[in-house]
Parts: sequence; C-alpha cells; structure tokens
Amino acid sequence: MNEMHEANQRYWDRIAQDWREMRDRDQLWQVIPQQPVLAFDGETLAMIRQFIGDLRGKRVCVVGSGDNYVAFALAGMGARVTSTDISAQQLEFARQRAASLGLEITFHQTDAASLEGLAHGAYDLACSSNGFFVWISEPGLVFQQIYRVLKPGGFYIFYDIHPFQRPWKDQAAPLEMEKPYSETGPFEHEEAGQVSFEFNWRLSDLLNPLFDSGLVIRKLAENPAKARFWQDYSYEPGGEERLLDWRDNPRAGLPAWLTVAAQKPG
Repeated sequence: MNEMHEANQRYWDRIAQDWREMRDRDQLWQVIPQQPVLAFDGETLAMIRQFIGDLRGKRVCVVGSGDNYVAFALAGMGARVTSTDISAQQLEFARQRAASLGLEITFHQTDAASLEGLAHGAYDLACSSNGFFVWISEPGLVFQQIYRVLKPGGFYIFYDIHPFQRPWKDQAAPLEMEKPYSETGPFEHEEAGQVSFEFNWRLSDLLNPLFDSGLVIRKLAENPAKARFWQDYSYEPGGEERLLDWRDNPRAGLPAWLTVAAQKPG
C-alpha cells in the first residue's frame, strides 16, 4: 500500500463513525436489500441485469465498498457477496448492519490496488460505486486486480461521477471553472487533524488503463443527474427540480454519471 492510500485508510477509519451517523439518519440501509434500485445511479442496475441476469448464487466482489449500500443491494438480490474496503472501521459498521438485516456477506479489508487475499478467477461480477476512484492513486492497478479475481467471462460494472463534472465550482450559475480538466491531483486535504488525498481522473485516465488491463468494454453510458445530485449526499430524491434545467444550472447540461460494463474475455 502506498503512502497516499495509507493516509486515506487512516482518514476513513477516523471519520467512519460520522459517516455511520449520517447514514443512520436516512435509514436507507434497512430497505435497500428489498429496493436495490436505491443503491445505484446511472445505468448500473440495468447493466447488471443485462449482463449477469439472475444474481442468485453468483459470486460478487464489491471493490471499495464504502457505506456498503451496493453490497446490501446485491446480497438482497441473492448474490454471494464479498465486500472489500480499505477501512476496517467502515467494514465493521457494515458487518453490524448486515447482521441485523440477516444478510450473509463476507467482509474483507484490503487495498483495491492489491485485492490481497482474494482468489484468482473467483467472481462472476465485480462492482464499484460512486466516490471510489477519487481515492485511488493508480486506477490501472485496480483494473489489473479486478481482471485477476474475475472468472473468464466475468464482468466489472462500475458507476461514478462523470469526470466532466470535476472542473467546476459547486454552484448553479454562472458556471465557473475551479481548475483545468487536465489537473487530476493528488489534492491534499486535512480534516480533524487527518490528511487525505483525492484525485479527479479524466475519462482517458480511467478508460485507457481499463483497456490495458485486458478487460473489454461491452457498454458505456453517460447519464444526467436526478435532483438530489445537486442538493446533498442523500440517496433519496431531491426537491429542487429547477436544478435539472441547464438554463438555471449549467452543470446540468453535462452528464453527471459515467457507467461502464467491462468483461474479462472467456
């Protein structure tokens, strides 16, 4: 694990309790196993259904699982889920919630750039979700490891904030650039005495190393946001519909979500 990932691990262990309390306020983790659509944005769930079909009994690895909403959703759909994350504290809170919901999920702490401890060719599907790549210093290493753990013919399906959203200040209008698209980081932050490092990868920074890993893109989607995207971090629908109008909010004229389905050749 490199120094930036080590710093990010300490950061997430430090703020895990705050994140847990925030998620306890919306209580969505309790209903997501029965309503998996709440855990996904873009075209992620549609692509999972298109390329994987019935998840019952399928082995799935969630990479960088964070709040574990995606892990809970996939387990609720019958998958045999392994949830991986760099933060032991995040995983412990998720383990407690899963137990209260009766979900059988394997929780495994590892850096996404190594996926240490996961077997070669073990999974039918790997997934990652919004807010994952911003913490990753070398996406190519992640794609190589995902290729390693997938079965031949298996899929990696991910969604994240579209890179075109990264250069802009968080405002409605007028549209104002905060940094060049080509400025990808690392960006160093400090919160409560803990340093972390973030990255704003371009589309080419994600897709080129994905190609190089041996994974083959089967489908790509670029989707607009729902209103909640512009308001807060809640998974529930937002109420400011005007923020979906690019004339009121110019950033709404750009795609908000990037969804990619890639396959390990069989």
